[in-house]
Amino acid sequence: MTSPALTRYRLLFNLLTPLLLGYTLWQALRERSWRYLRERCGHYRGNPMEASPLWLHAASVGELNAALPLIDALRNRHPEQALLITTTTLSSARLAMRLLPAGVSHAFLPLDWSGAVGRFLDHYRPRCALIMETELWPNLFAACAARRLPLIIVNGRLSLRTRNAPRWLCRLYRSALGSVTAILARSEADKAGFIALGAPAERVRVIGNIKFSAETQKTATNIPLPRPYVLAASTRDGEETLVWRAWRQAAPENHLLVIVPRHPQRLPEILRDLALPPGQIAVRSRAQTILPATRVYIADTFGELTGFMAGAELVFMGGSLVPRGGQNVLEAARLGKALVFGPHMENFADEARLLLEHDGAVQVQDADALGQVFSALLAQPERRAALGAAAQQLVERRRDMAQRYAVALEEWCEA
Repeated sequence: MTSPALTRYRLLFNLLTPLLLGYTLWQALRERSWRYLRERCGHYRGNPMEASPLWLHAASVGELNAALPLIDALRNRHPEQALLITTTTLSSARLAMRLLPAGVSHAFLPLDWSGAVGRFLDHYRPRCALIMETELWPNLFAACAARRLPLIIVNGRLSLRTRNAPRWLCRLYRSALGSVTAILARSEADKAGFIALGAPAERVRVIGNIKFSAETQKTATNIPLPRPYVLAASTRDGEETLVWRAWRQAAPENHLLVIVPRHPQRLPEILRDLALPPGQIAVRSRAQTILPATRVYIADTFGELTGFMAGAELVFMGGSLVPRGGQNVLEAARLGKALVFGPHMENFADEARLLLEHDGAVQVQDADALGQVFSALLAQPERRAALGAAAQQLVERRRDMAQRYAVALEEWCEA
């Protein structure tokens, strides 16, 4: 029986059809990808697949990167099993085309219309559905349940926005989670969150964060700059001014502050907020030279964050001095970097707790404390090295996380 929440959702989704189609068409025209338009509407070319694939959905670039070690682990354990990977965004599709192993199929997941979802499932006939992290699509989940298709959420996590959703949306989440076969969560806090949202407690299990298994980008090398530098990574709205205040307080003589904003399109806003005179600030996308007087370098480019992490003396992880829930700290830890973050790490609370417990990071409460930590750590290379080594060892001890997931999944998705 269809729940009232699902009925209302379907009505609303149908009412939004013109907007959803318009946006999808605009994306397809901008990228000249008719396959994107066709498949997002649930139309797939070619004959239906004869082999029932194991289907894994990774919505965007972050989820796909997290899924890559799991894909390798599944192929190693069951090389005969066909694999289908779906994504939602064009950027993740480009990454899939570049990184997926030979023989692994890719498609775009359709928008959550009942008809489009049905056509997708009829075409590919998957034997098992694996959904990375936090994709809760009510029609898709209901269709899988109706077909008795095992559906497992992998590396399940809940953001602050999802946890604090309005009551009507929580009812919809409860309806969707009732269709899930199992939830393999990354932490006890995420397990509790899924249960609070309405997932049956007996279906939720903690495995751990699969991002511990991620490989550092093989092409990433230290990005050379004319002076040693501290990196402020993935900064969010209003955070750059706080980091700059801390930097001025620390007053390092020879170091440069490199800021890599989470959203590079915010460059005009960042320049306005910092209000530094010409020569004291340089912008990478504009190919501006770092001068002896330059104090801040804005690296507003894509795909270079790992390289800047690799070359940094110290990494401050953004999204944490402002209430944005933090950003993923594991890549910096994997690189053995001294790591600092602010008080707002709610989206990565388990990783932050582990790093702090193993003396692999420093947490500060505000910009003044960050300035003091900048000053202290830049004067103590041995302390920086100890922090980085502890963080790296913590990650290495959990490198088998993808294997743990692959083993757990065999309970429902045995080849």
